[in-house]
Amino acid sequence: MPEYTIEEAKKVLLKYWGYPAFRPGQQKVIESVLNGKDTMVLFPTGGGKSLCYQVPALVLDGVTIVISPLVALMQDQVEQLQKNGIRAAFINSTIPGHEIEQRLVNARNGMYKLLYISPERLATERWKIEQQQLNISLIAIDEAHCISEWGHNFRPGYRKIKEEFGDLPVHVRWMALTATATPEVRQDLLDVLKFEDPEIVTGSFSRPNLKWWVYKTEKKNETLIRAVTKGVKKGSGIVYANTRKDCEKWADKFQKAGIKAAPYHAGMSSEDREKVQKKWINGSIPLVVATNAFGMGIDKADCRFVIHYNLPLSLEAYYQEAGRAGRDGEESFPILIYKDGDLQNLKARINRSYPEYETLIKVYNGLCDEMNLAIGSEHDKPEPVDFSKLSKRTGIRETVIESSLNILQRLDIVILTDLYEAQTGIQVVVGRDYLEKFIESAKPEKANFLDTLIRQYGPSAHHEMQYLNQKYICEKLNVTPHQLKKALRVFSDHDKLLKAEHLGDQPLIQLTNARSSKPQIDKHEAYGYRDILIKKLEMMHQYAESKGCREKFLRVYFGENPKEDCGHCDYCITNYTPETITREEIETVKNRIRDGQSSPDQLRVNLKWSKEKVLKALQFLERENQVLRVEEEGVHYKLSAS
Repeated sequence: MPEYTIEEAKKVLLKYWGYPAFRPGQQKVIESVLNGKDTMVLFPTGGGKSLCYQVPALVLDGVTIVISPLVALMQDQVEQLQKNGIRAAFINSTIPGHEIEQRLVNARNGMYKLLYISPERLATERWKIEQQQLNISLIAIDEAHCISEWGHNFRPGYRKIKEEFGDLPVHVRWMALTATATPEVRQDLLDVLKFEDPEIVTGSFSRPNLKWWVYKTEKKNETLIRAVTKGVKKGSGIVYANTRKDCEKWADKFQKAGIKAAPYHAGMSSEDREKVQKKWINGSIPLVVATNAFGMGIDKADCRFVIHYNLPLSLEAYYQEAGRAGRDGEESFPILIYKDGDLQNLKARINRSYPEYETLIKVYNGLCDEMNLAIGSEHDKPEPVDFSKLSKRTGIRETVIESSLNILQRLDIVILTDLYEAQTGIQVVVGRDYLEKFIESAKPEKANFLDTLIRQYGPSAHHEMQYLNQKYICEKLNVTPHQLKKALRVFSDHDKLLKAEHLGDQPLIQLTNARSSKPQIDKHEAYGYRDILIKKLEMMHQYAESKGCREKFLRVYFGENPKEDCGHCDYCITNYTPETITREEIETVKNRIRDGQSSPDQLRVNLKWSKEKVLKALQFLERENQVLRVEEEGVHYKLSAS
């Protein structure tokens, strides 16, 4: 195995990202990967996880495979890498089959240093064949908490990653990365991935610049308005709401109140979502009212506040979303607003997401009928299913169908591949000779349009329905989505040349096994995850109701053992009894730190002061940028360079 050095990694960091040094923890991770060790990375949101595999990818020979659960996130990362001059690509459901084949050929020929794919794609025959021919150097599993049922965003496909890759050469390195993993989740990851003697690198979950704040009130609306009015004076922010309706309502209210605001949710077109995201990042819209779909992969360092208008479903989700505030280290405010009824409403929502056993069977059979699968038939590849048609066939509401399919996916009965952008599909229904003659005889503008259209979809469209990203095909044809649909109606209904389908934000679905007369559904397995979600929600409620330090509660939950309260959450600030402290005493503390008495405990013992008085002096010095707080093997302070 070739030897790789951290010096090579530092040169890569400077060349492509312009940073002269790694953040705390990053160098230890990268050294572990370069040395060939199984590596687990537990860095909080904004802790710089992606560089931990992107830098080694450029140092190591061969290609790095990045397993990512979100289409939007992998596309964003690839775009950023390409802007930096790094050869990268992704493979997911938004690109057609012939483009996937081309990218796999490119990967085989060494054209990429990073290749992003979803975990579900590892099970496809095409991938299994191509994988054998790839020179893989590193496999990085991003959002690795998805592996564990105890994680807050469990994905069944993640549990099979190790076995799907099969026998790889011994030199292939493995790493798993997550921002939110409790001790149970960490152990589950190590067991599932079969990591041997791993290097586990954990960043502290302490965020000294964040003022964690919780408001319990029946007057949530008034509290939200006050918080946002204060917040926008400090800078940009996010309000997280549970429903699309709330996002629209509050964005409109704030807009009318003179605050530039925009909604963001999955019901909007991808173009509109992208516009909102860009305007928020560049500061032209200071406030976004969003569902939890907003924020993944968005790097905005100066977000000054994040407000949750509802109780989140888990502490993991809350920490990840709230942690988008203050990534630049400046004072920022994660705020939670809730009332007594929130807990019961969310429990009811979780229970509604778990339809009865008989409903699962009915949805399974209806799905198979909708896809024309006979009992015993294998399902070769994912295909789109219109939920409205499936609803009519089964007499089950679309929302219940969606919940049922999510459970069937967890049970590994079906695979759902998310479509995050509109897709347009065509299938040519006439022979090639007839089509060529039609193009030759058509008017030039129509002929050129049809010829360009068919070339985009490739030869496979002559045999079966092929899908392309709608935005992509519109750009190639220089038309709007409305004009595209109108043209395809002419080719379909009038000229009888092809069939066309248009898909919105819905999944492609595939059965994992041949259709059975009755699927084998283990009730404990089907509904056990519901009980885990309820427990996580109750822990979130405990945080909201806590009568102690907020940050300490979070850090203990994520497996840390802080000895002291944070001093900057609502509990610490409102329960702090000030003691008189003079300039001379502050200077004494500064001198003690210079002499090596760097921890609050050392200062308290040696000065014979109260804990509160020591913390007050340290907070003053930190605020004045005279000392820096360091989180390494406990809290201690050092004099700042200034």
